[in-house]
Amino acid sequence: MADQPALHVLFPANRAPDGYAERMALALEAQGQKVLRHALPGGYPRLDPSALLAADIALSRLPDGARVLVDGGALPGLAAALAMDSRRLRLVALVERLLWREPGLTEEEAAARRHLEQGALALMRAVVVPDAASGRAVADLGLAPETAVVLSPDAAGAARLDSLWGA
Repeated sequence: MADQPALHVLFPANRAPDGYAERMALALEAQGQKVLRHALPGGYPRLDPSALLAADIALSRLPDGARVLVDGGALPGLAAALAMDSRRLRLVALVERLLWREPGLTEEEAAARRHLEQGALALMRAVVVPDAASGRAVADLGLAPETAVVLSPDAAGAARLDSLWGA
């Protein structure tokens, strides 16, 4: 893995330090993968225009062909830019849980988040999830069942992640 270019990981800056995406990044580093973390500013998942602009800029600065892991919590800030950059970047999402299912959302907020997640996840080469229940939730968005790949955030999961990038 040492001869491969760096792997970019996009996180919300306010993420939990022990979340699924962070644990996967640590497992990749333990295998010798160079991981570059990009913290996206703002109060995810509710963002102001400056946070959306910062997310757009962060994505646009990644080199063509870059392998990019996107923390599912970062999708609200990146959704607009993903459509423009999905062809030049090799995107894989890490989704611990779907944002539209968060408790306390109004019906309108949940519907808006569901559509956002559905569109953003459809642009990914794969959606990596920690368990079968999360995989079913991704499939329930109307994505092909094989889109969701269950990987543990450990050495075995990190080793299998390499196969998801494609050519």
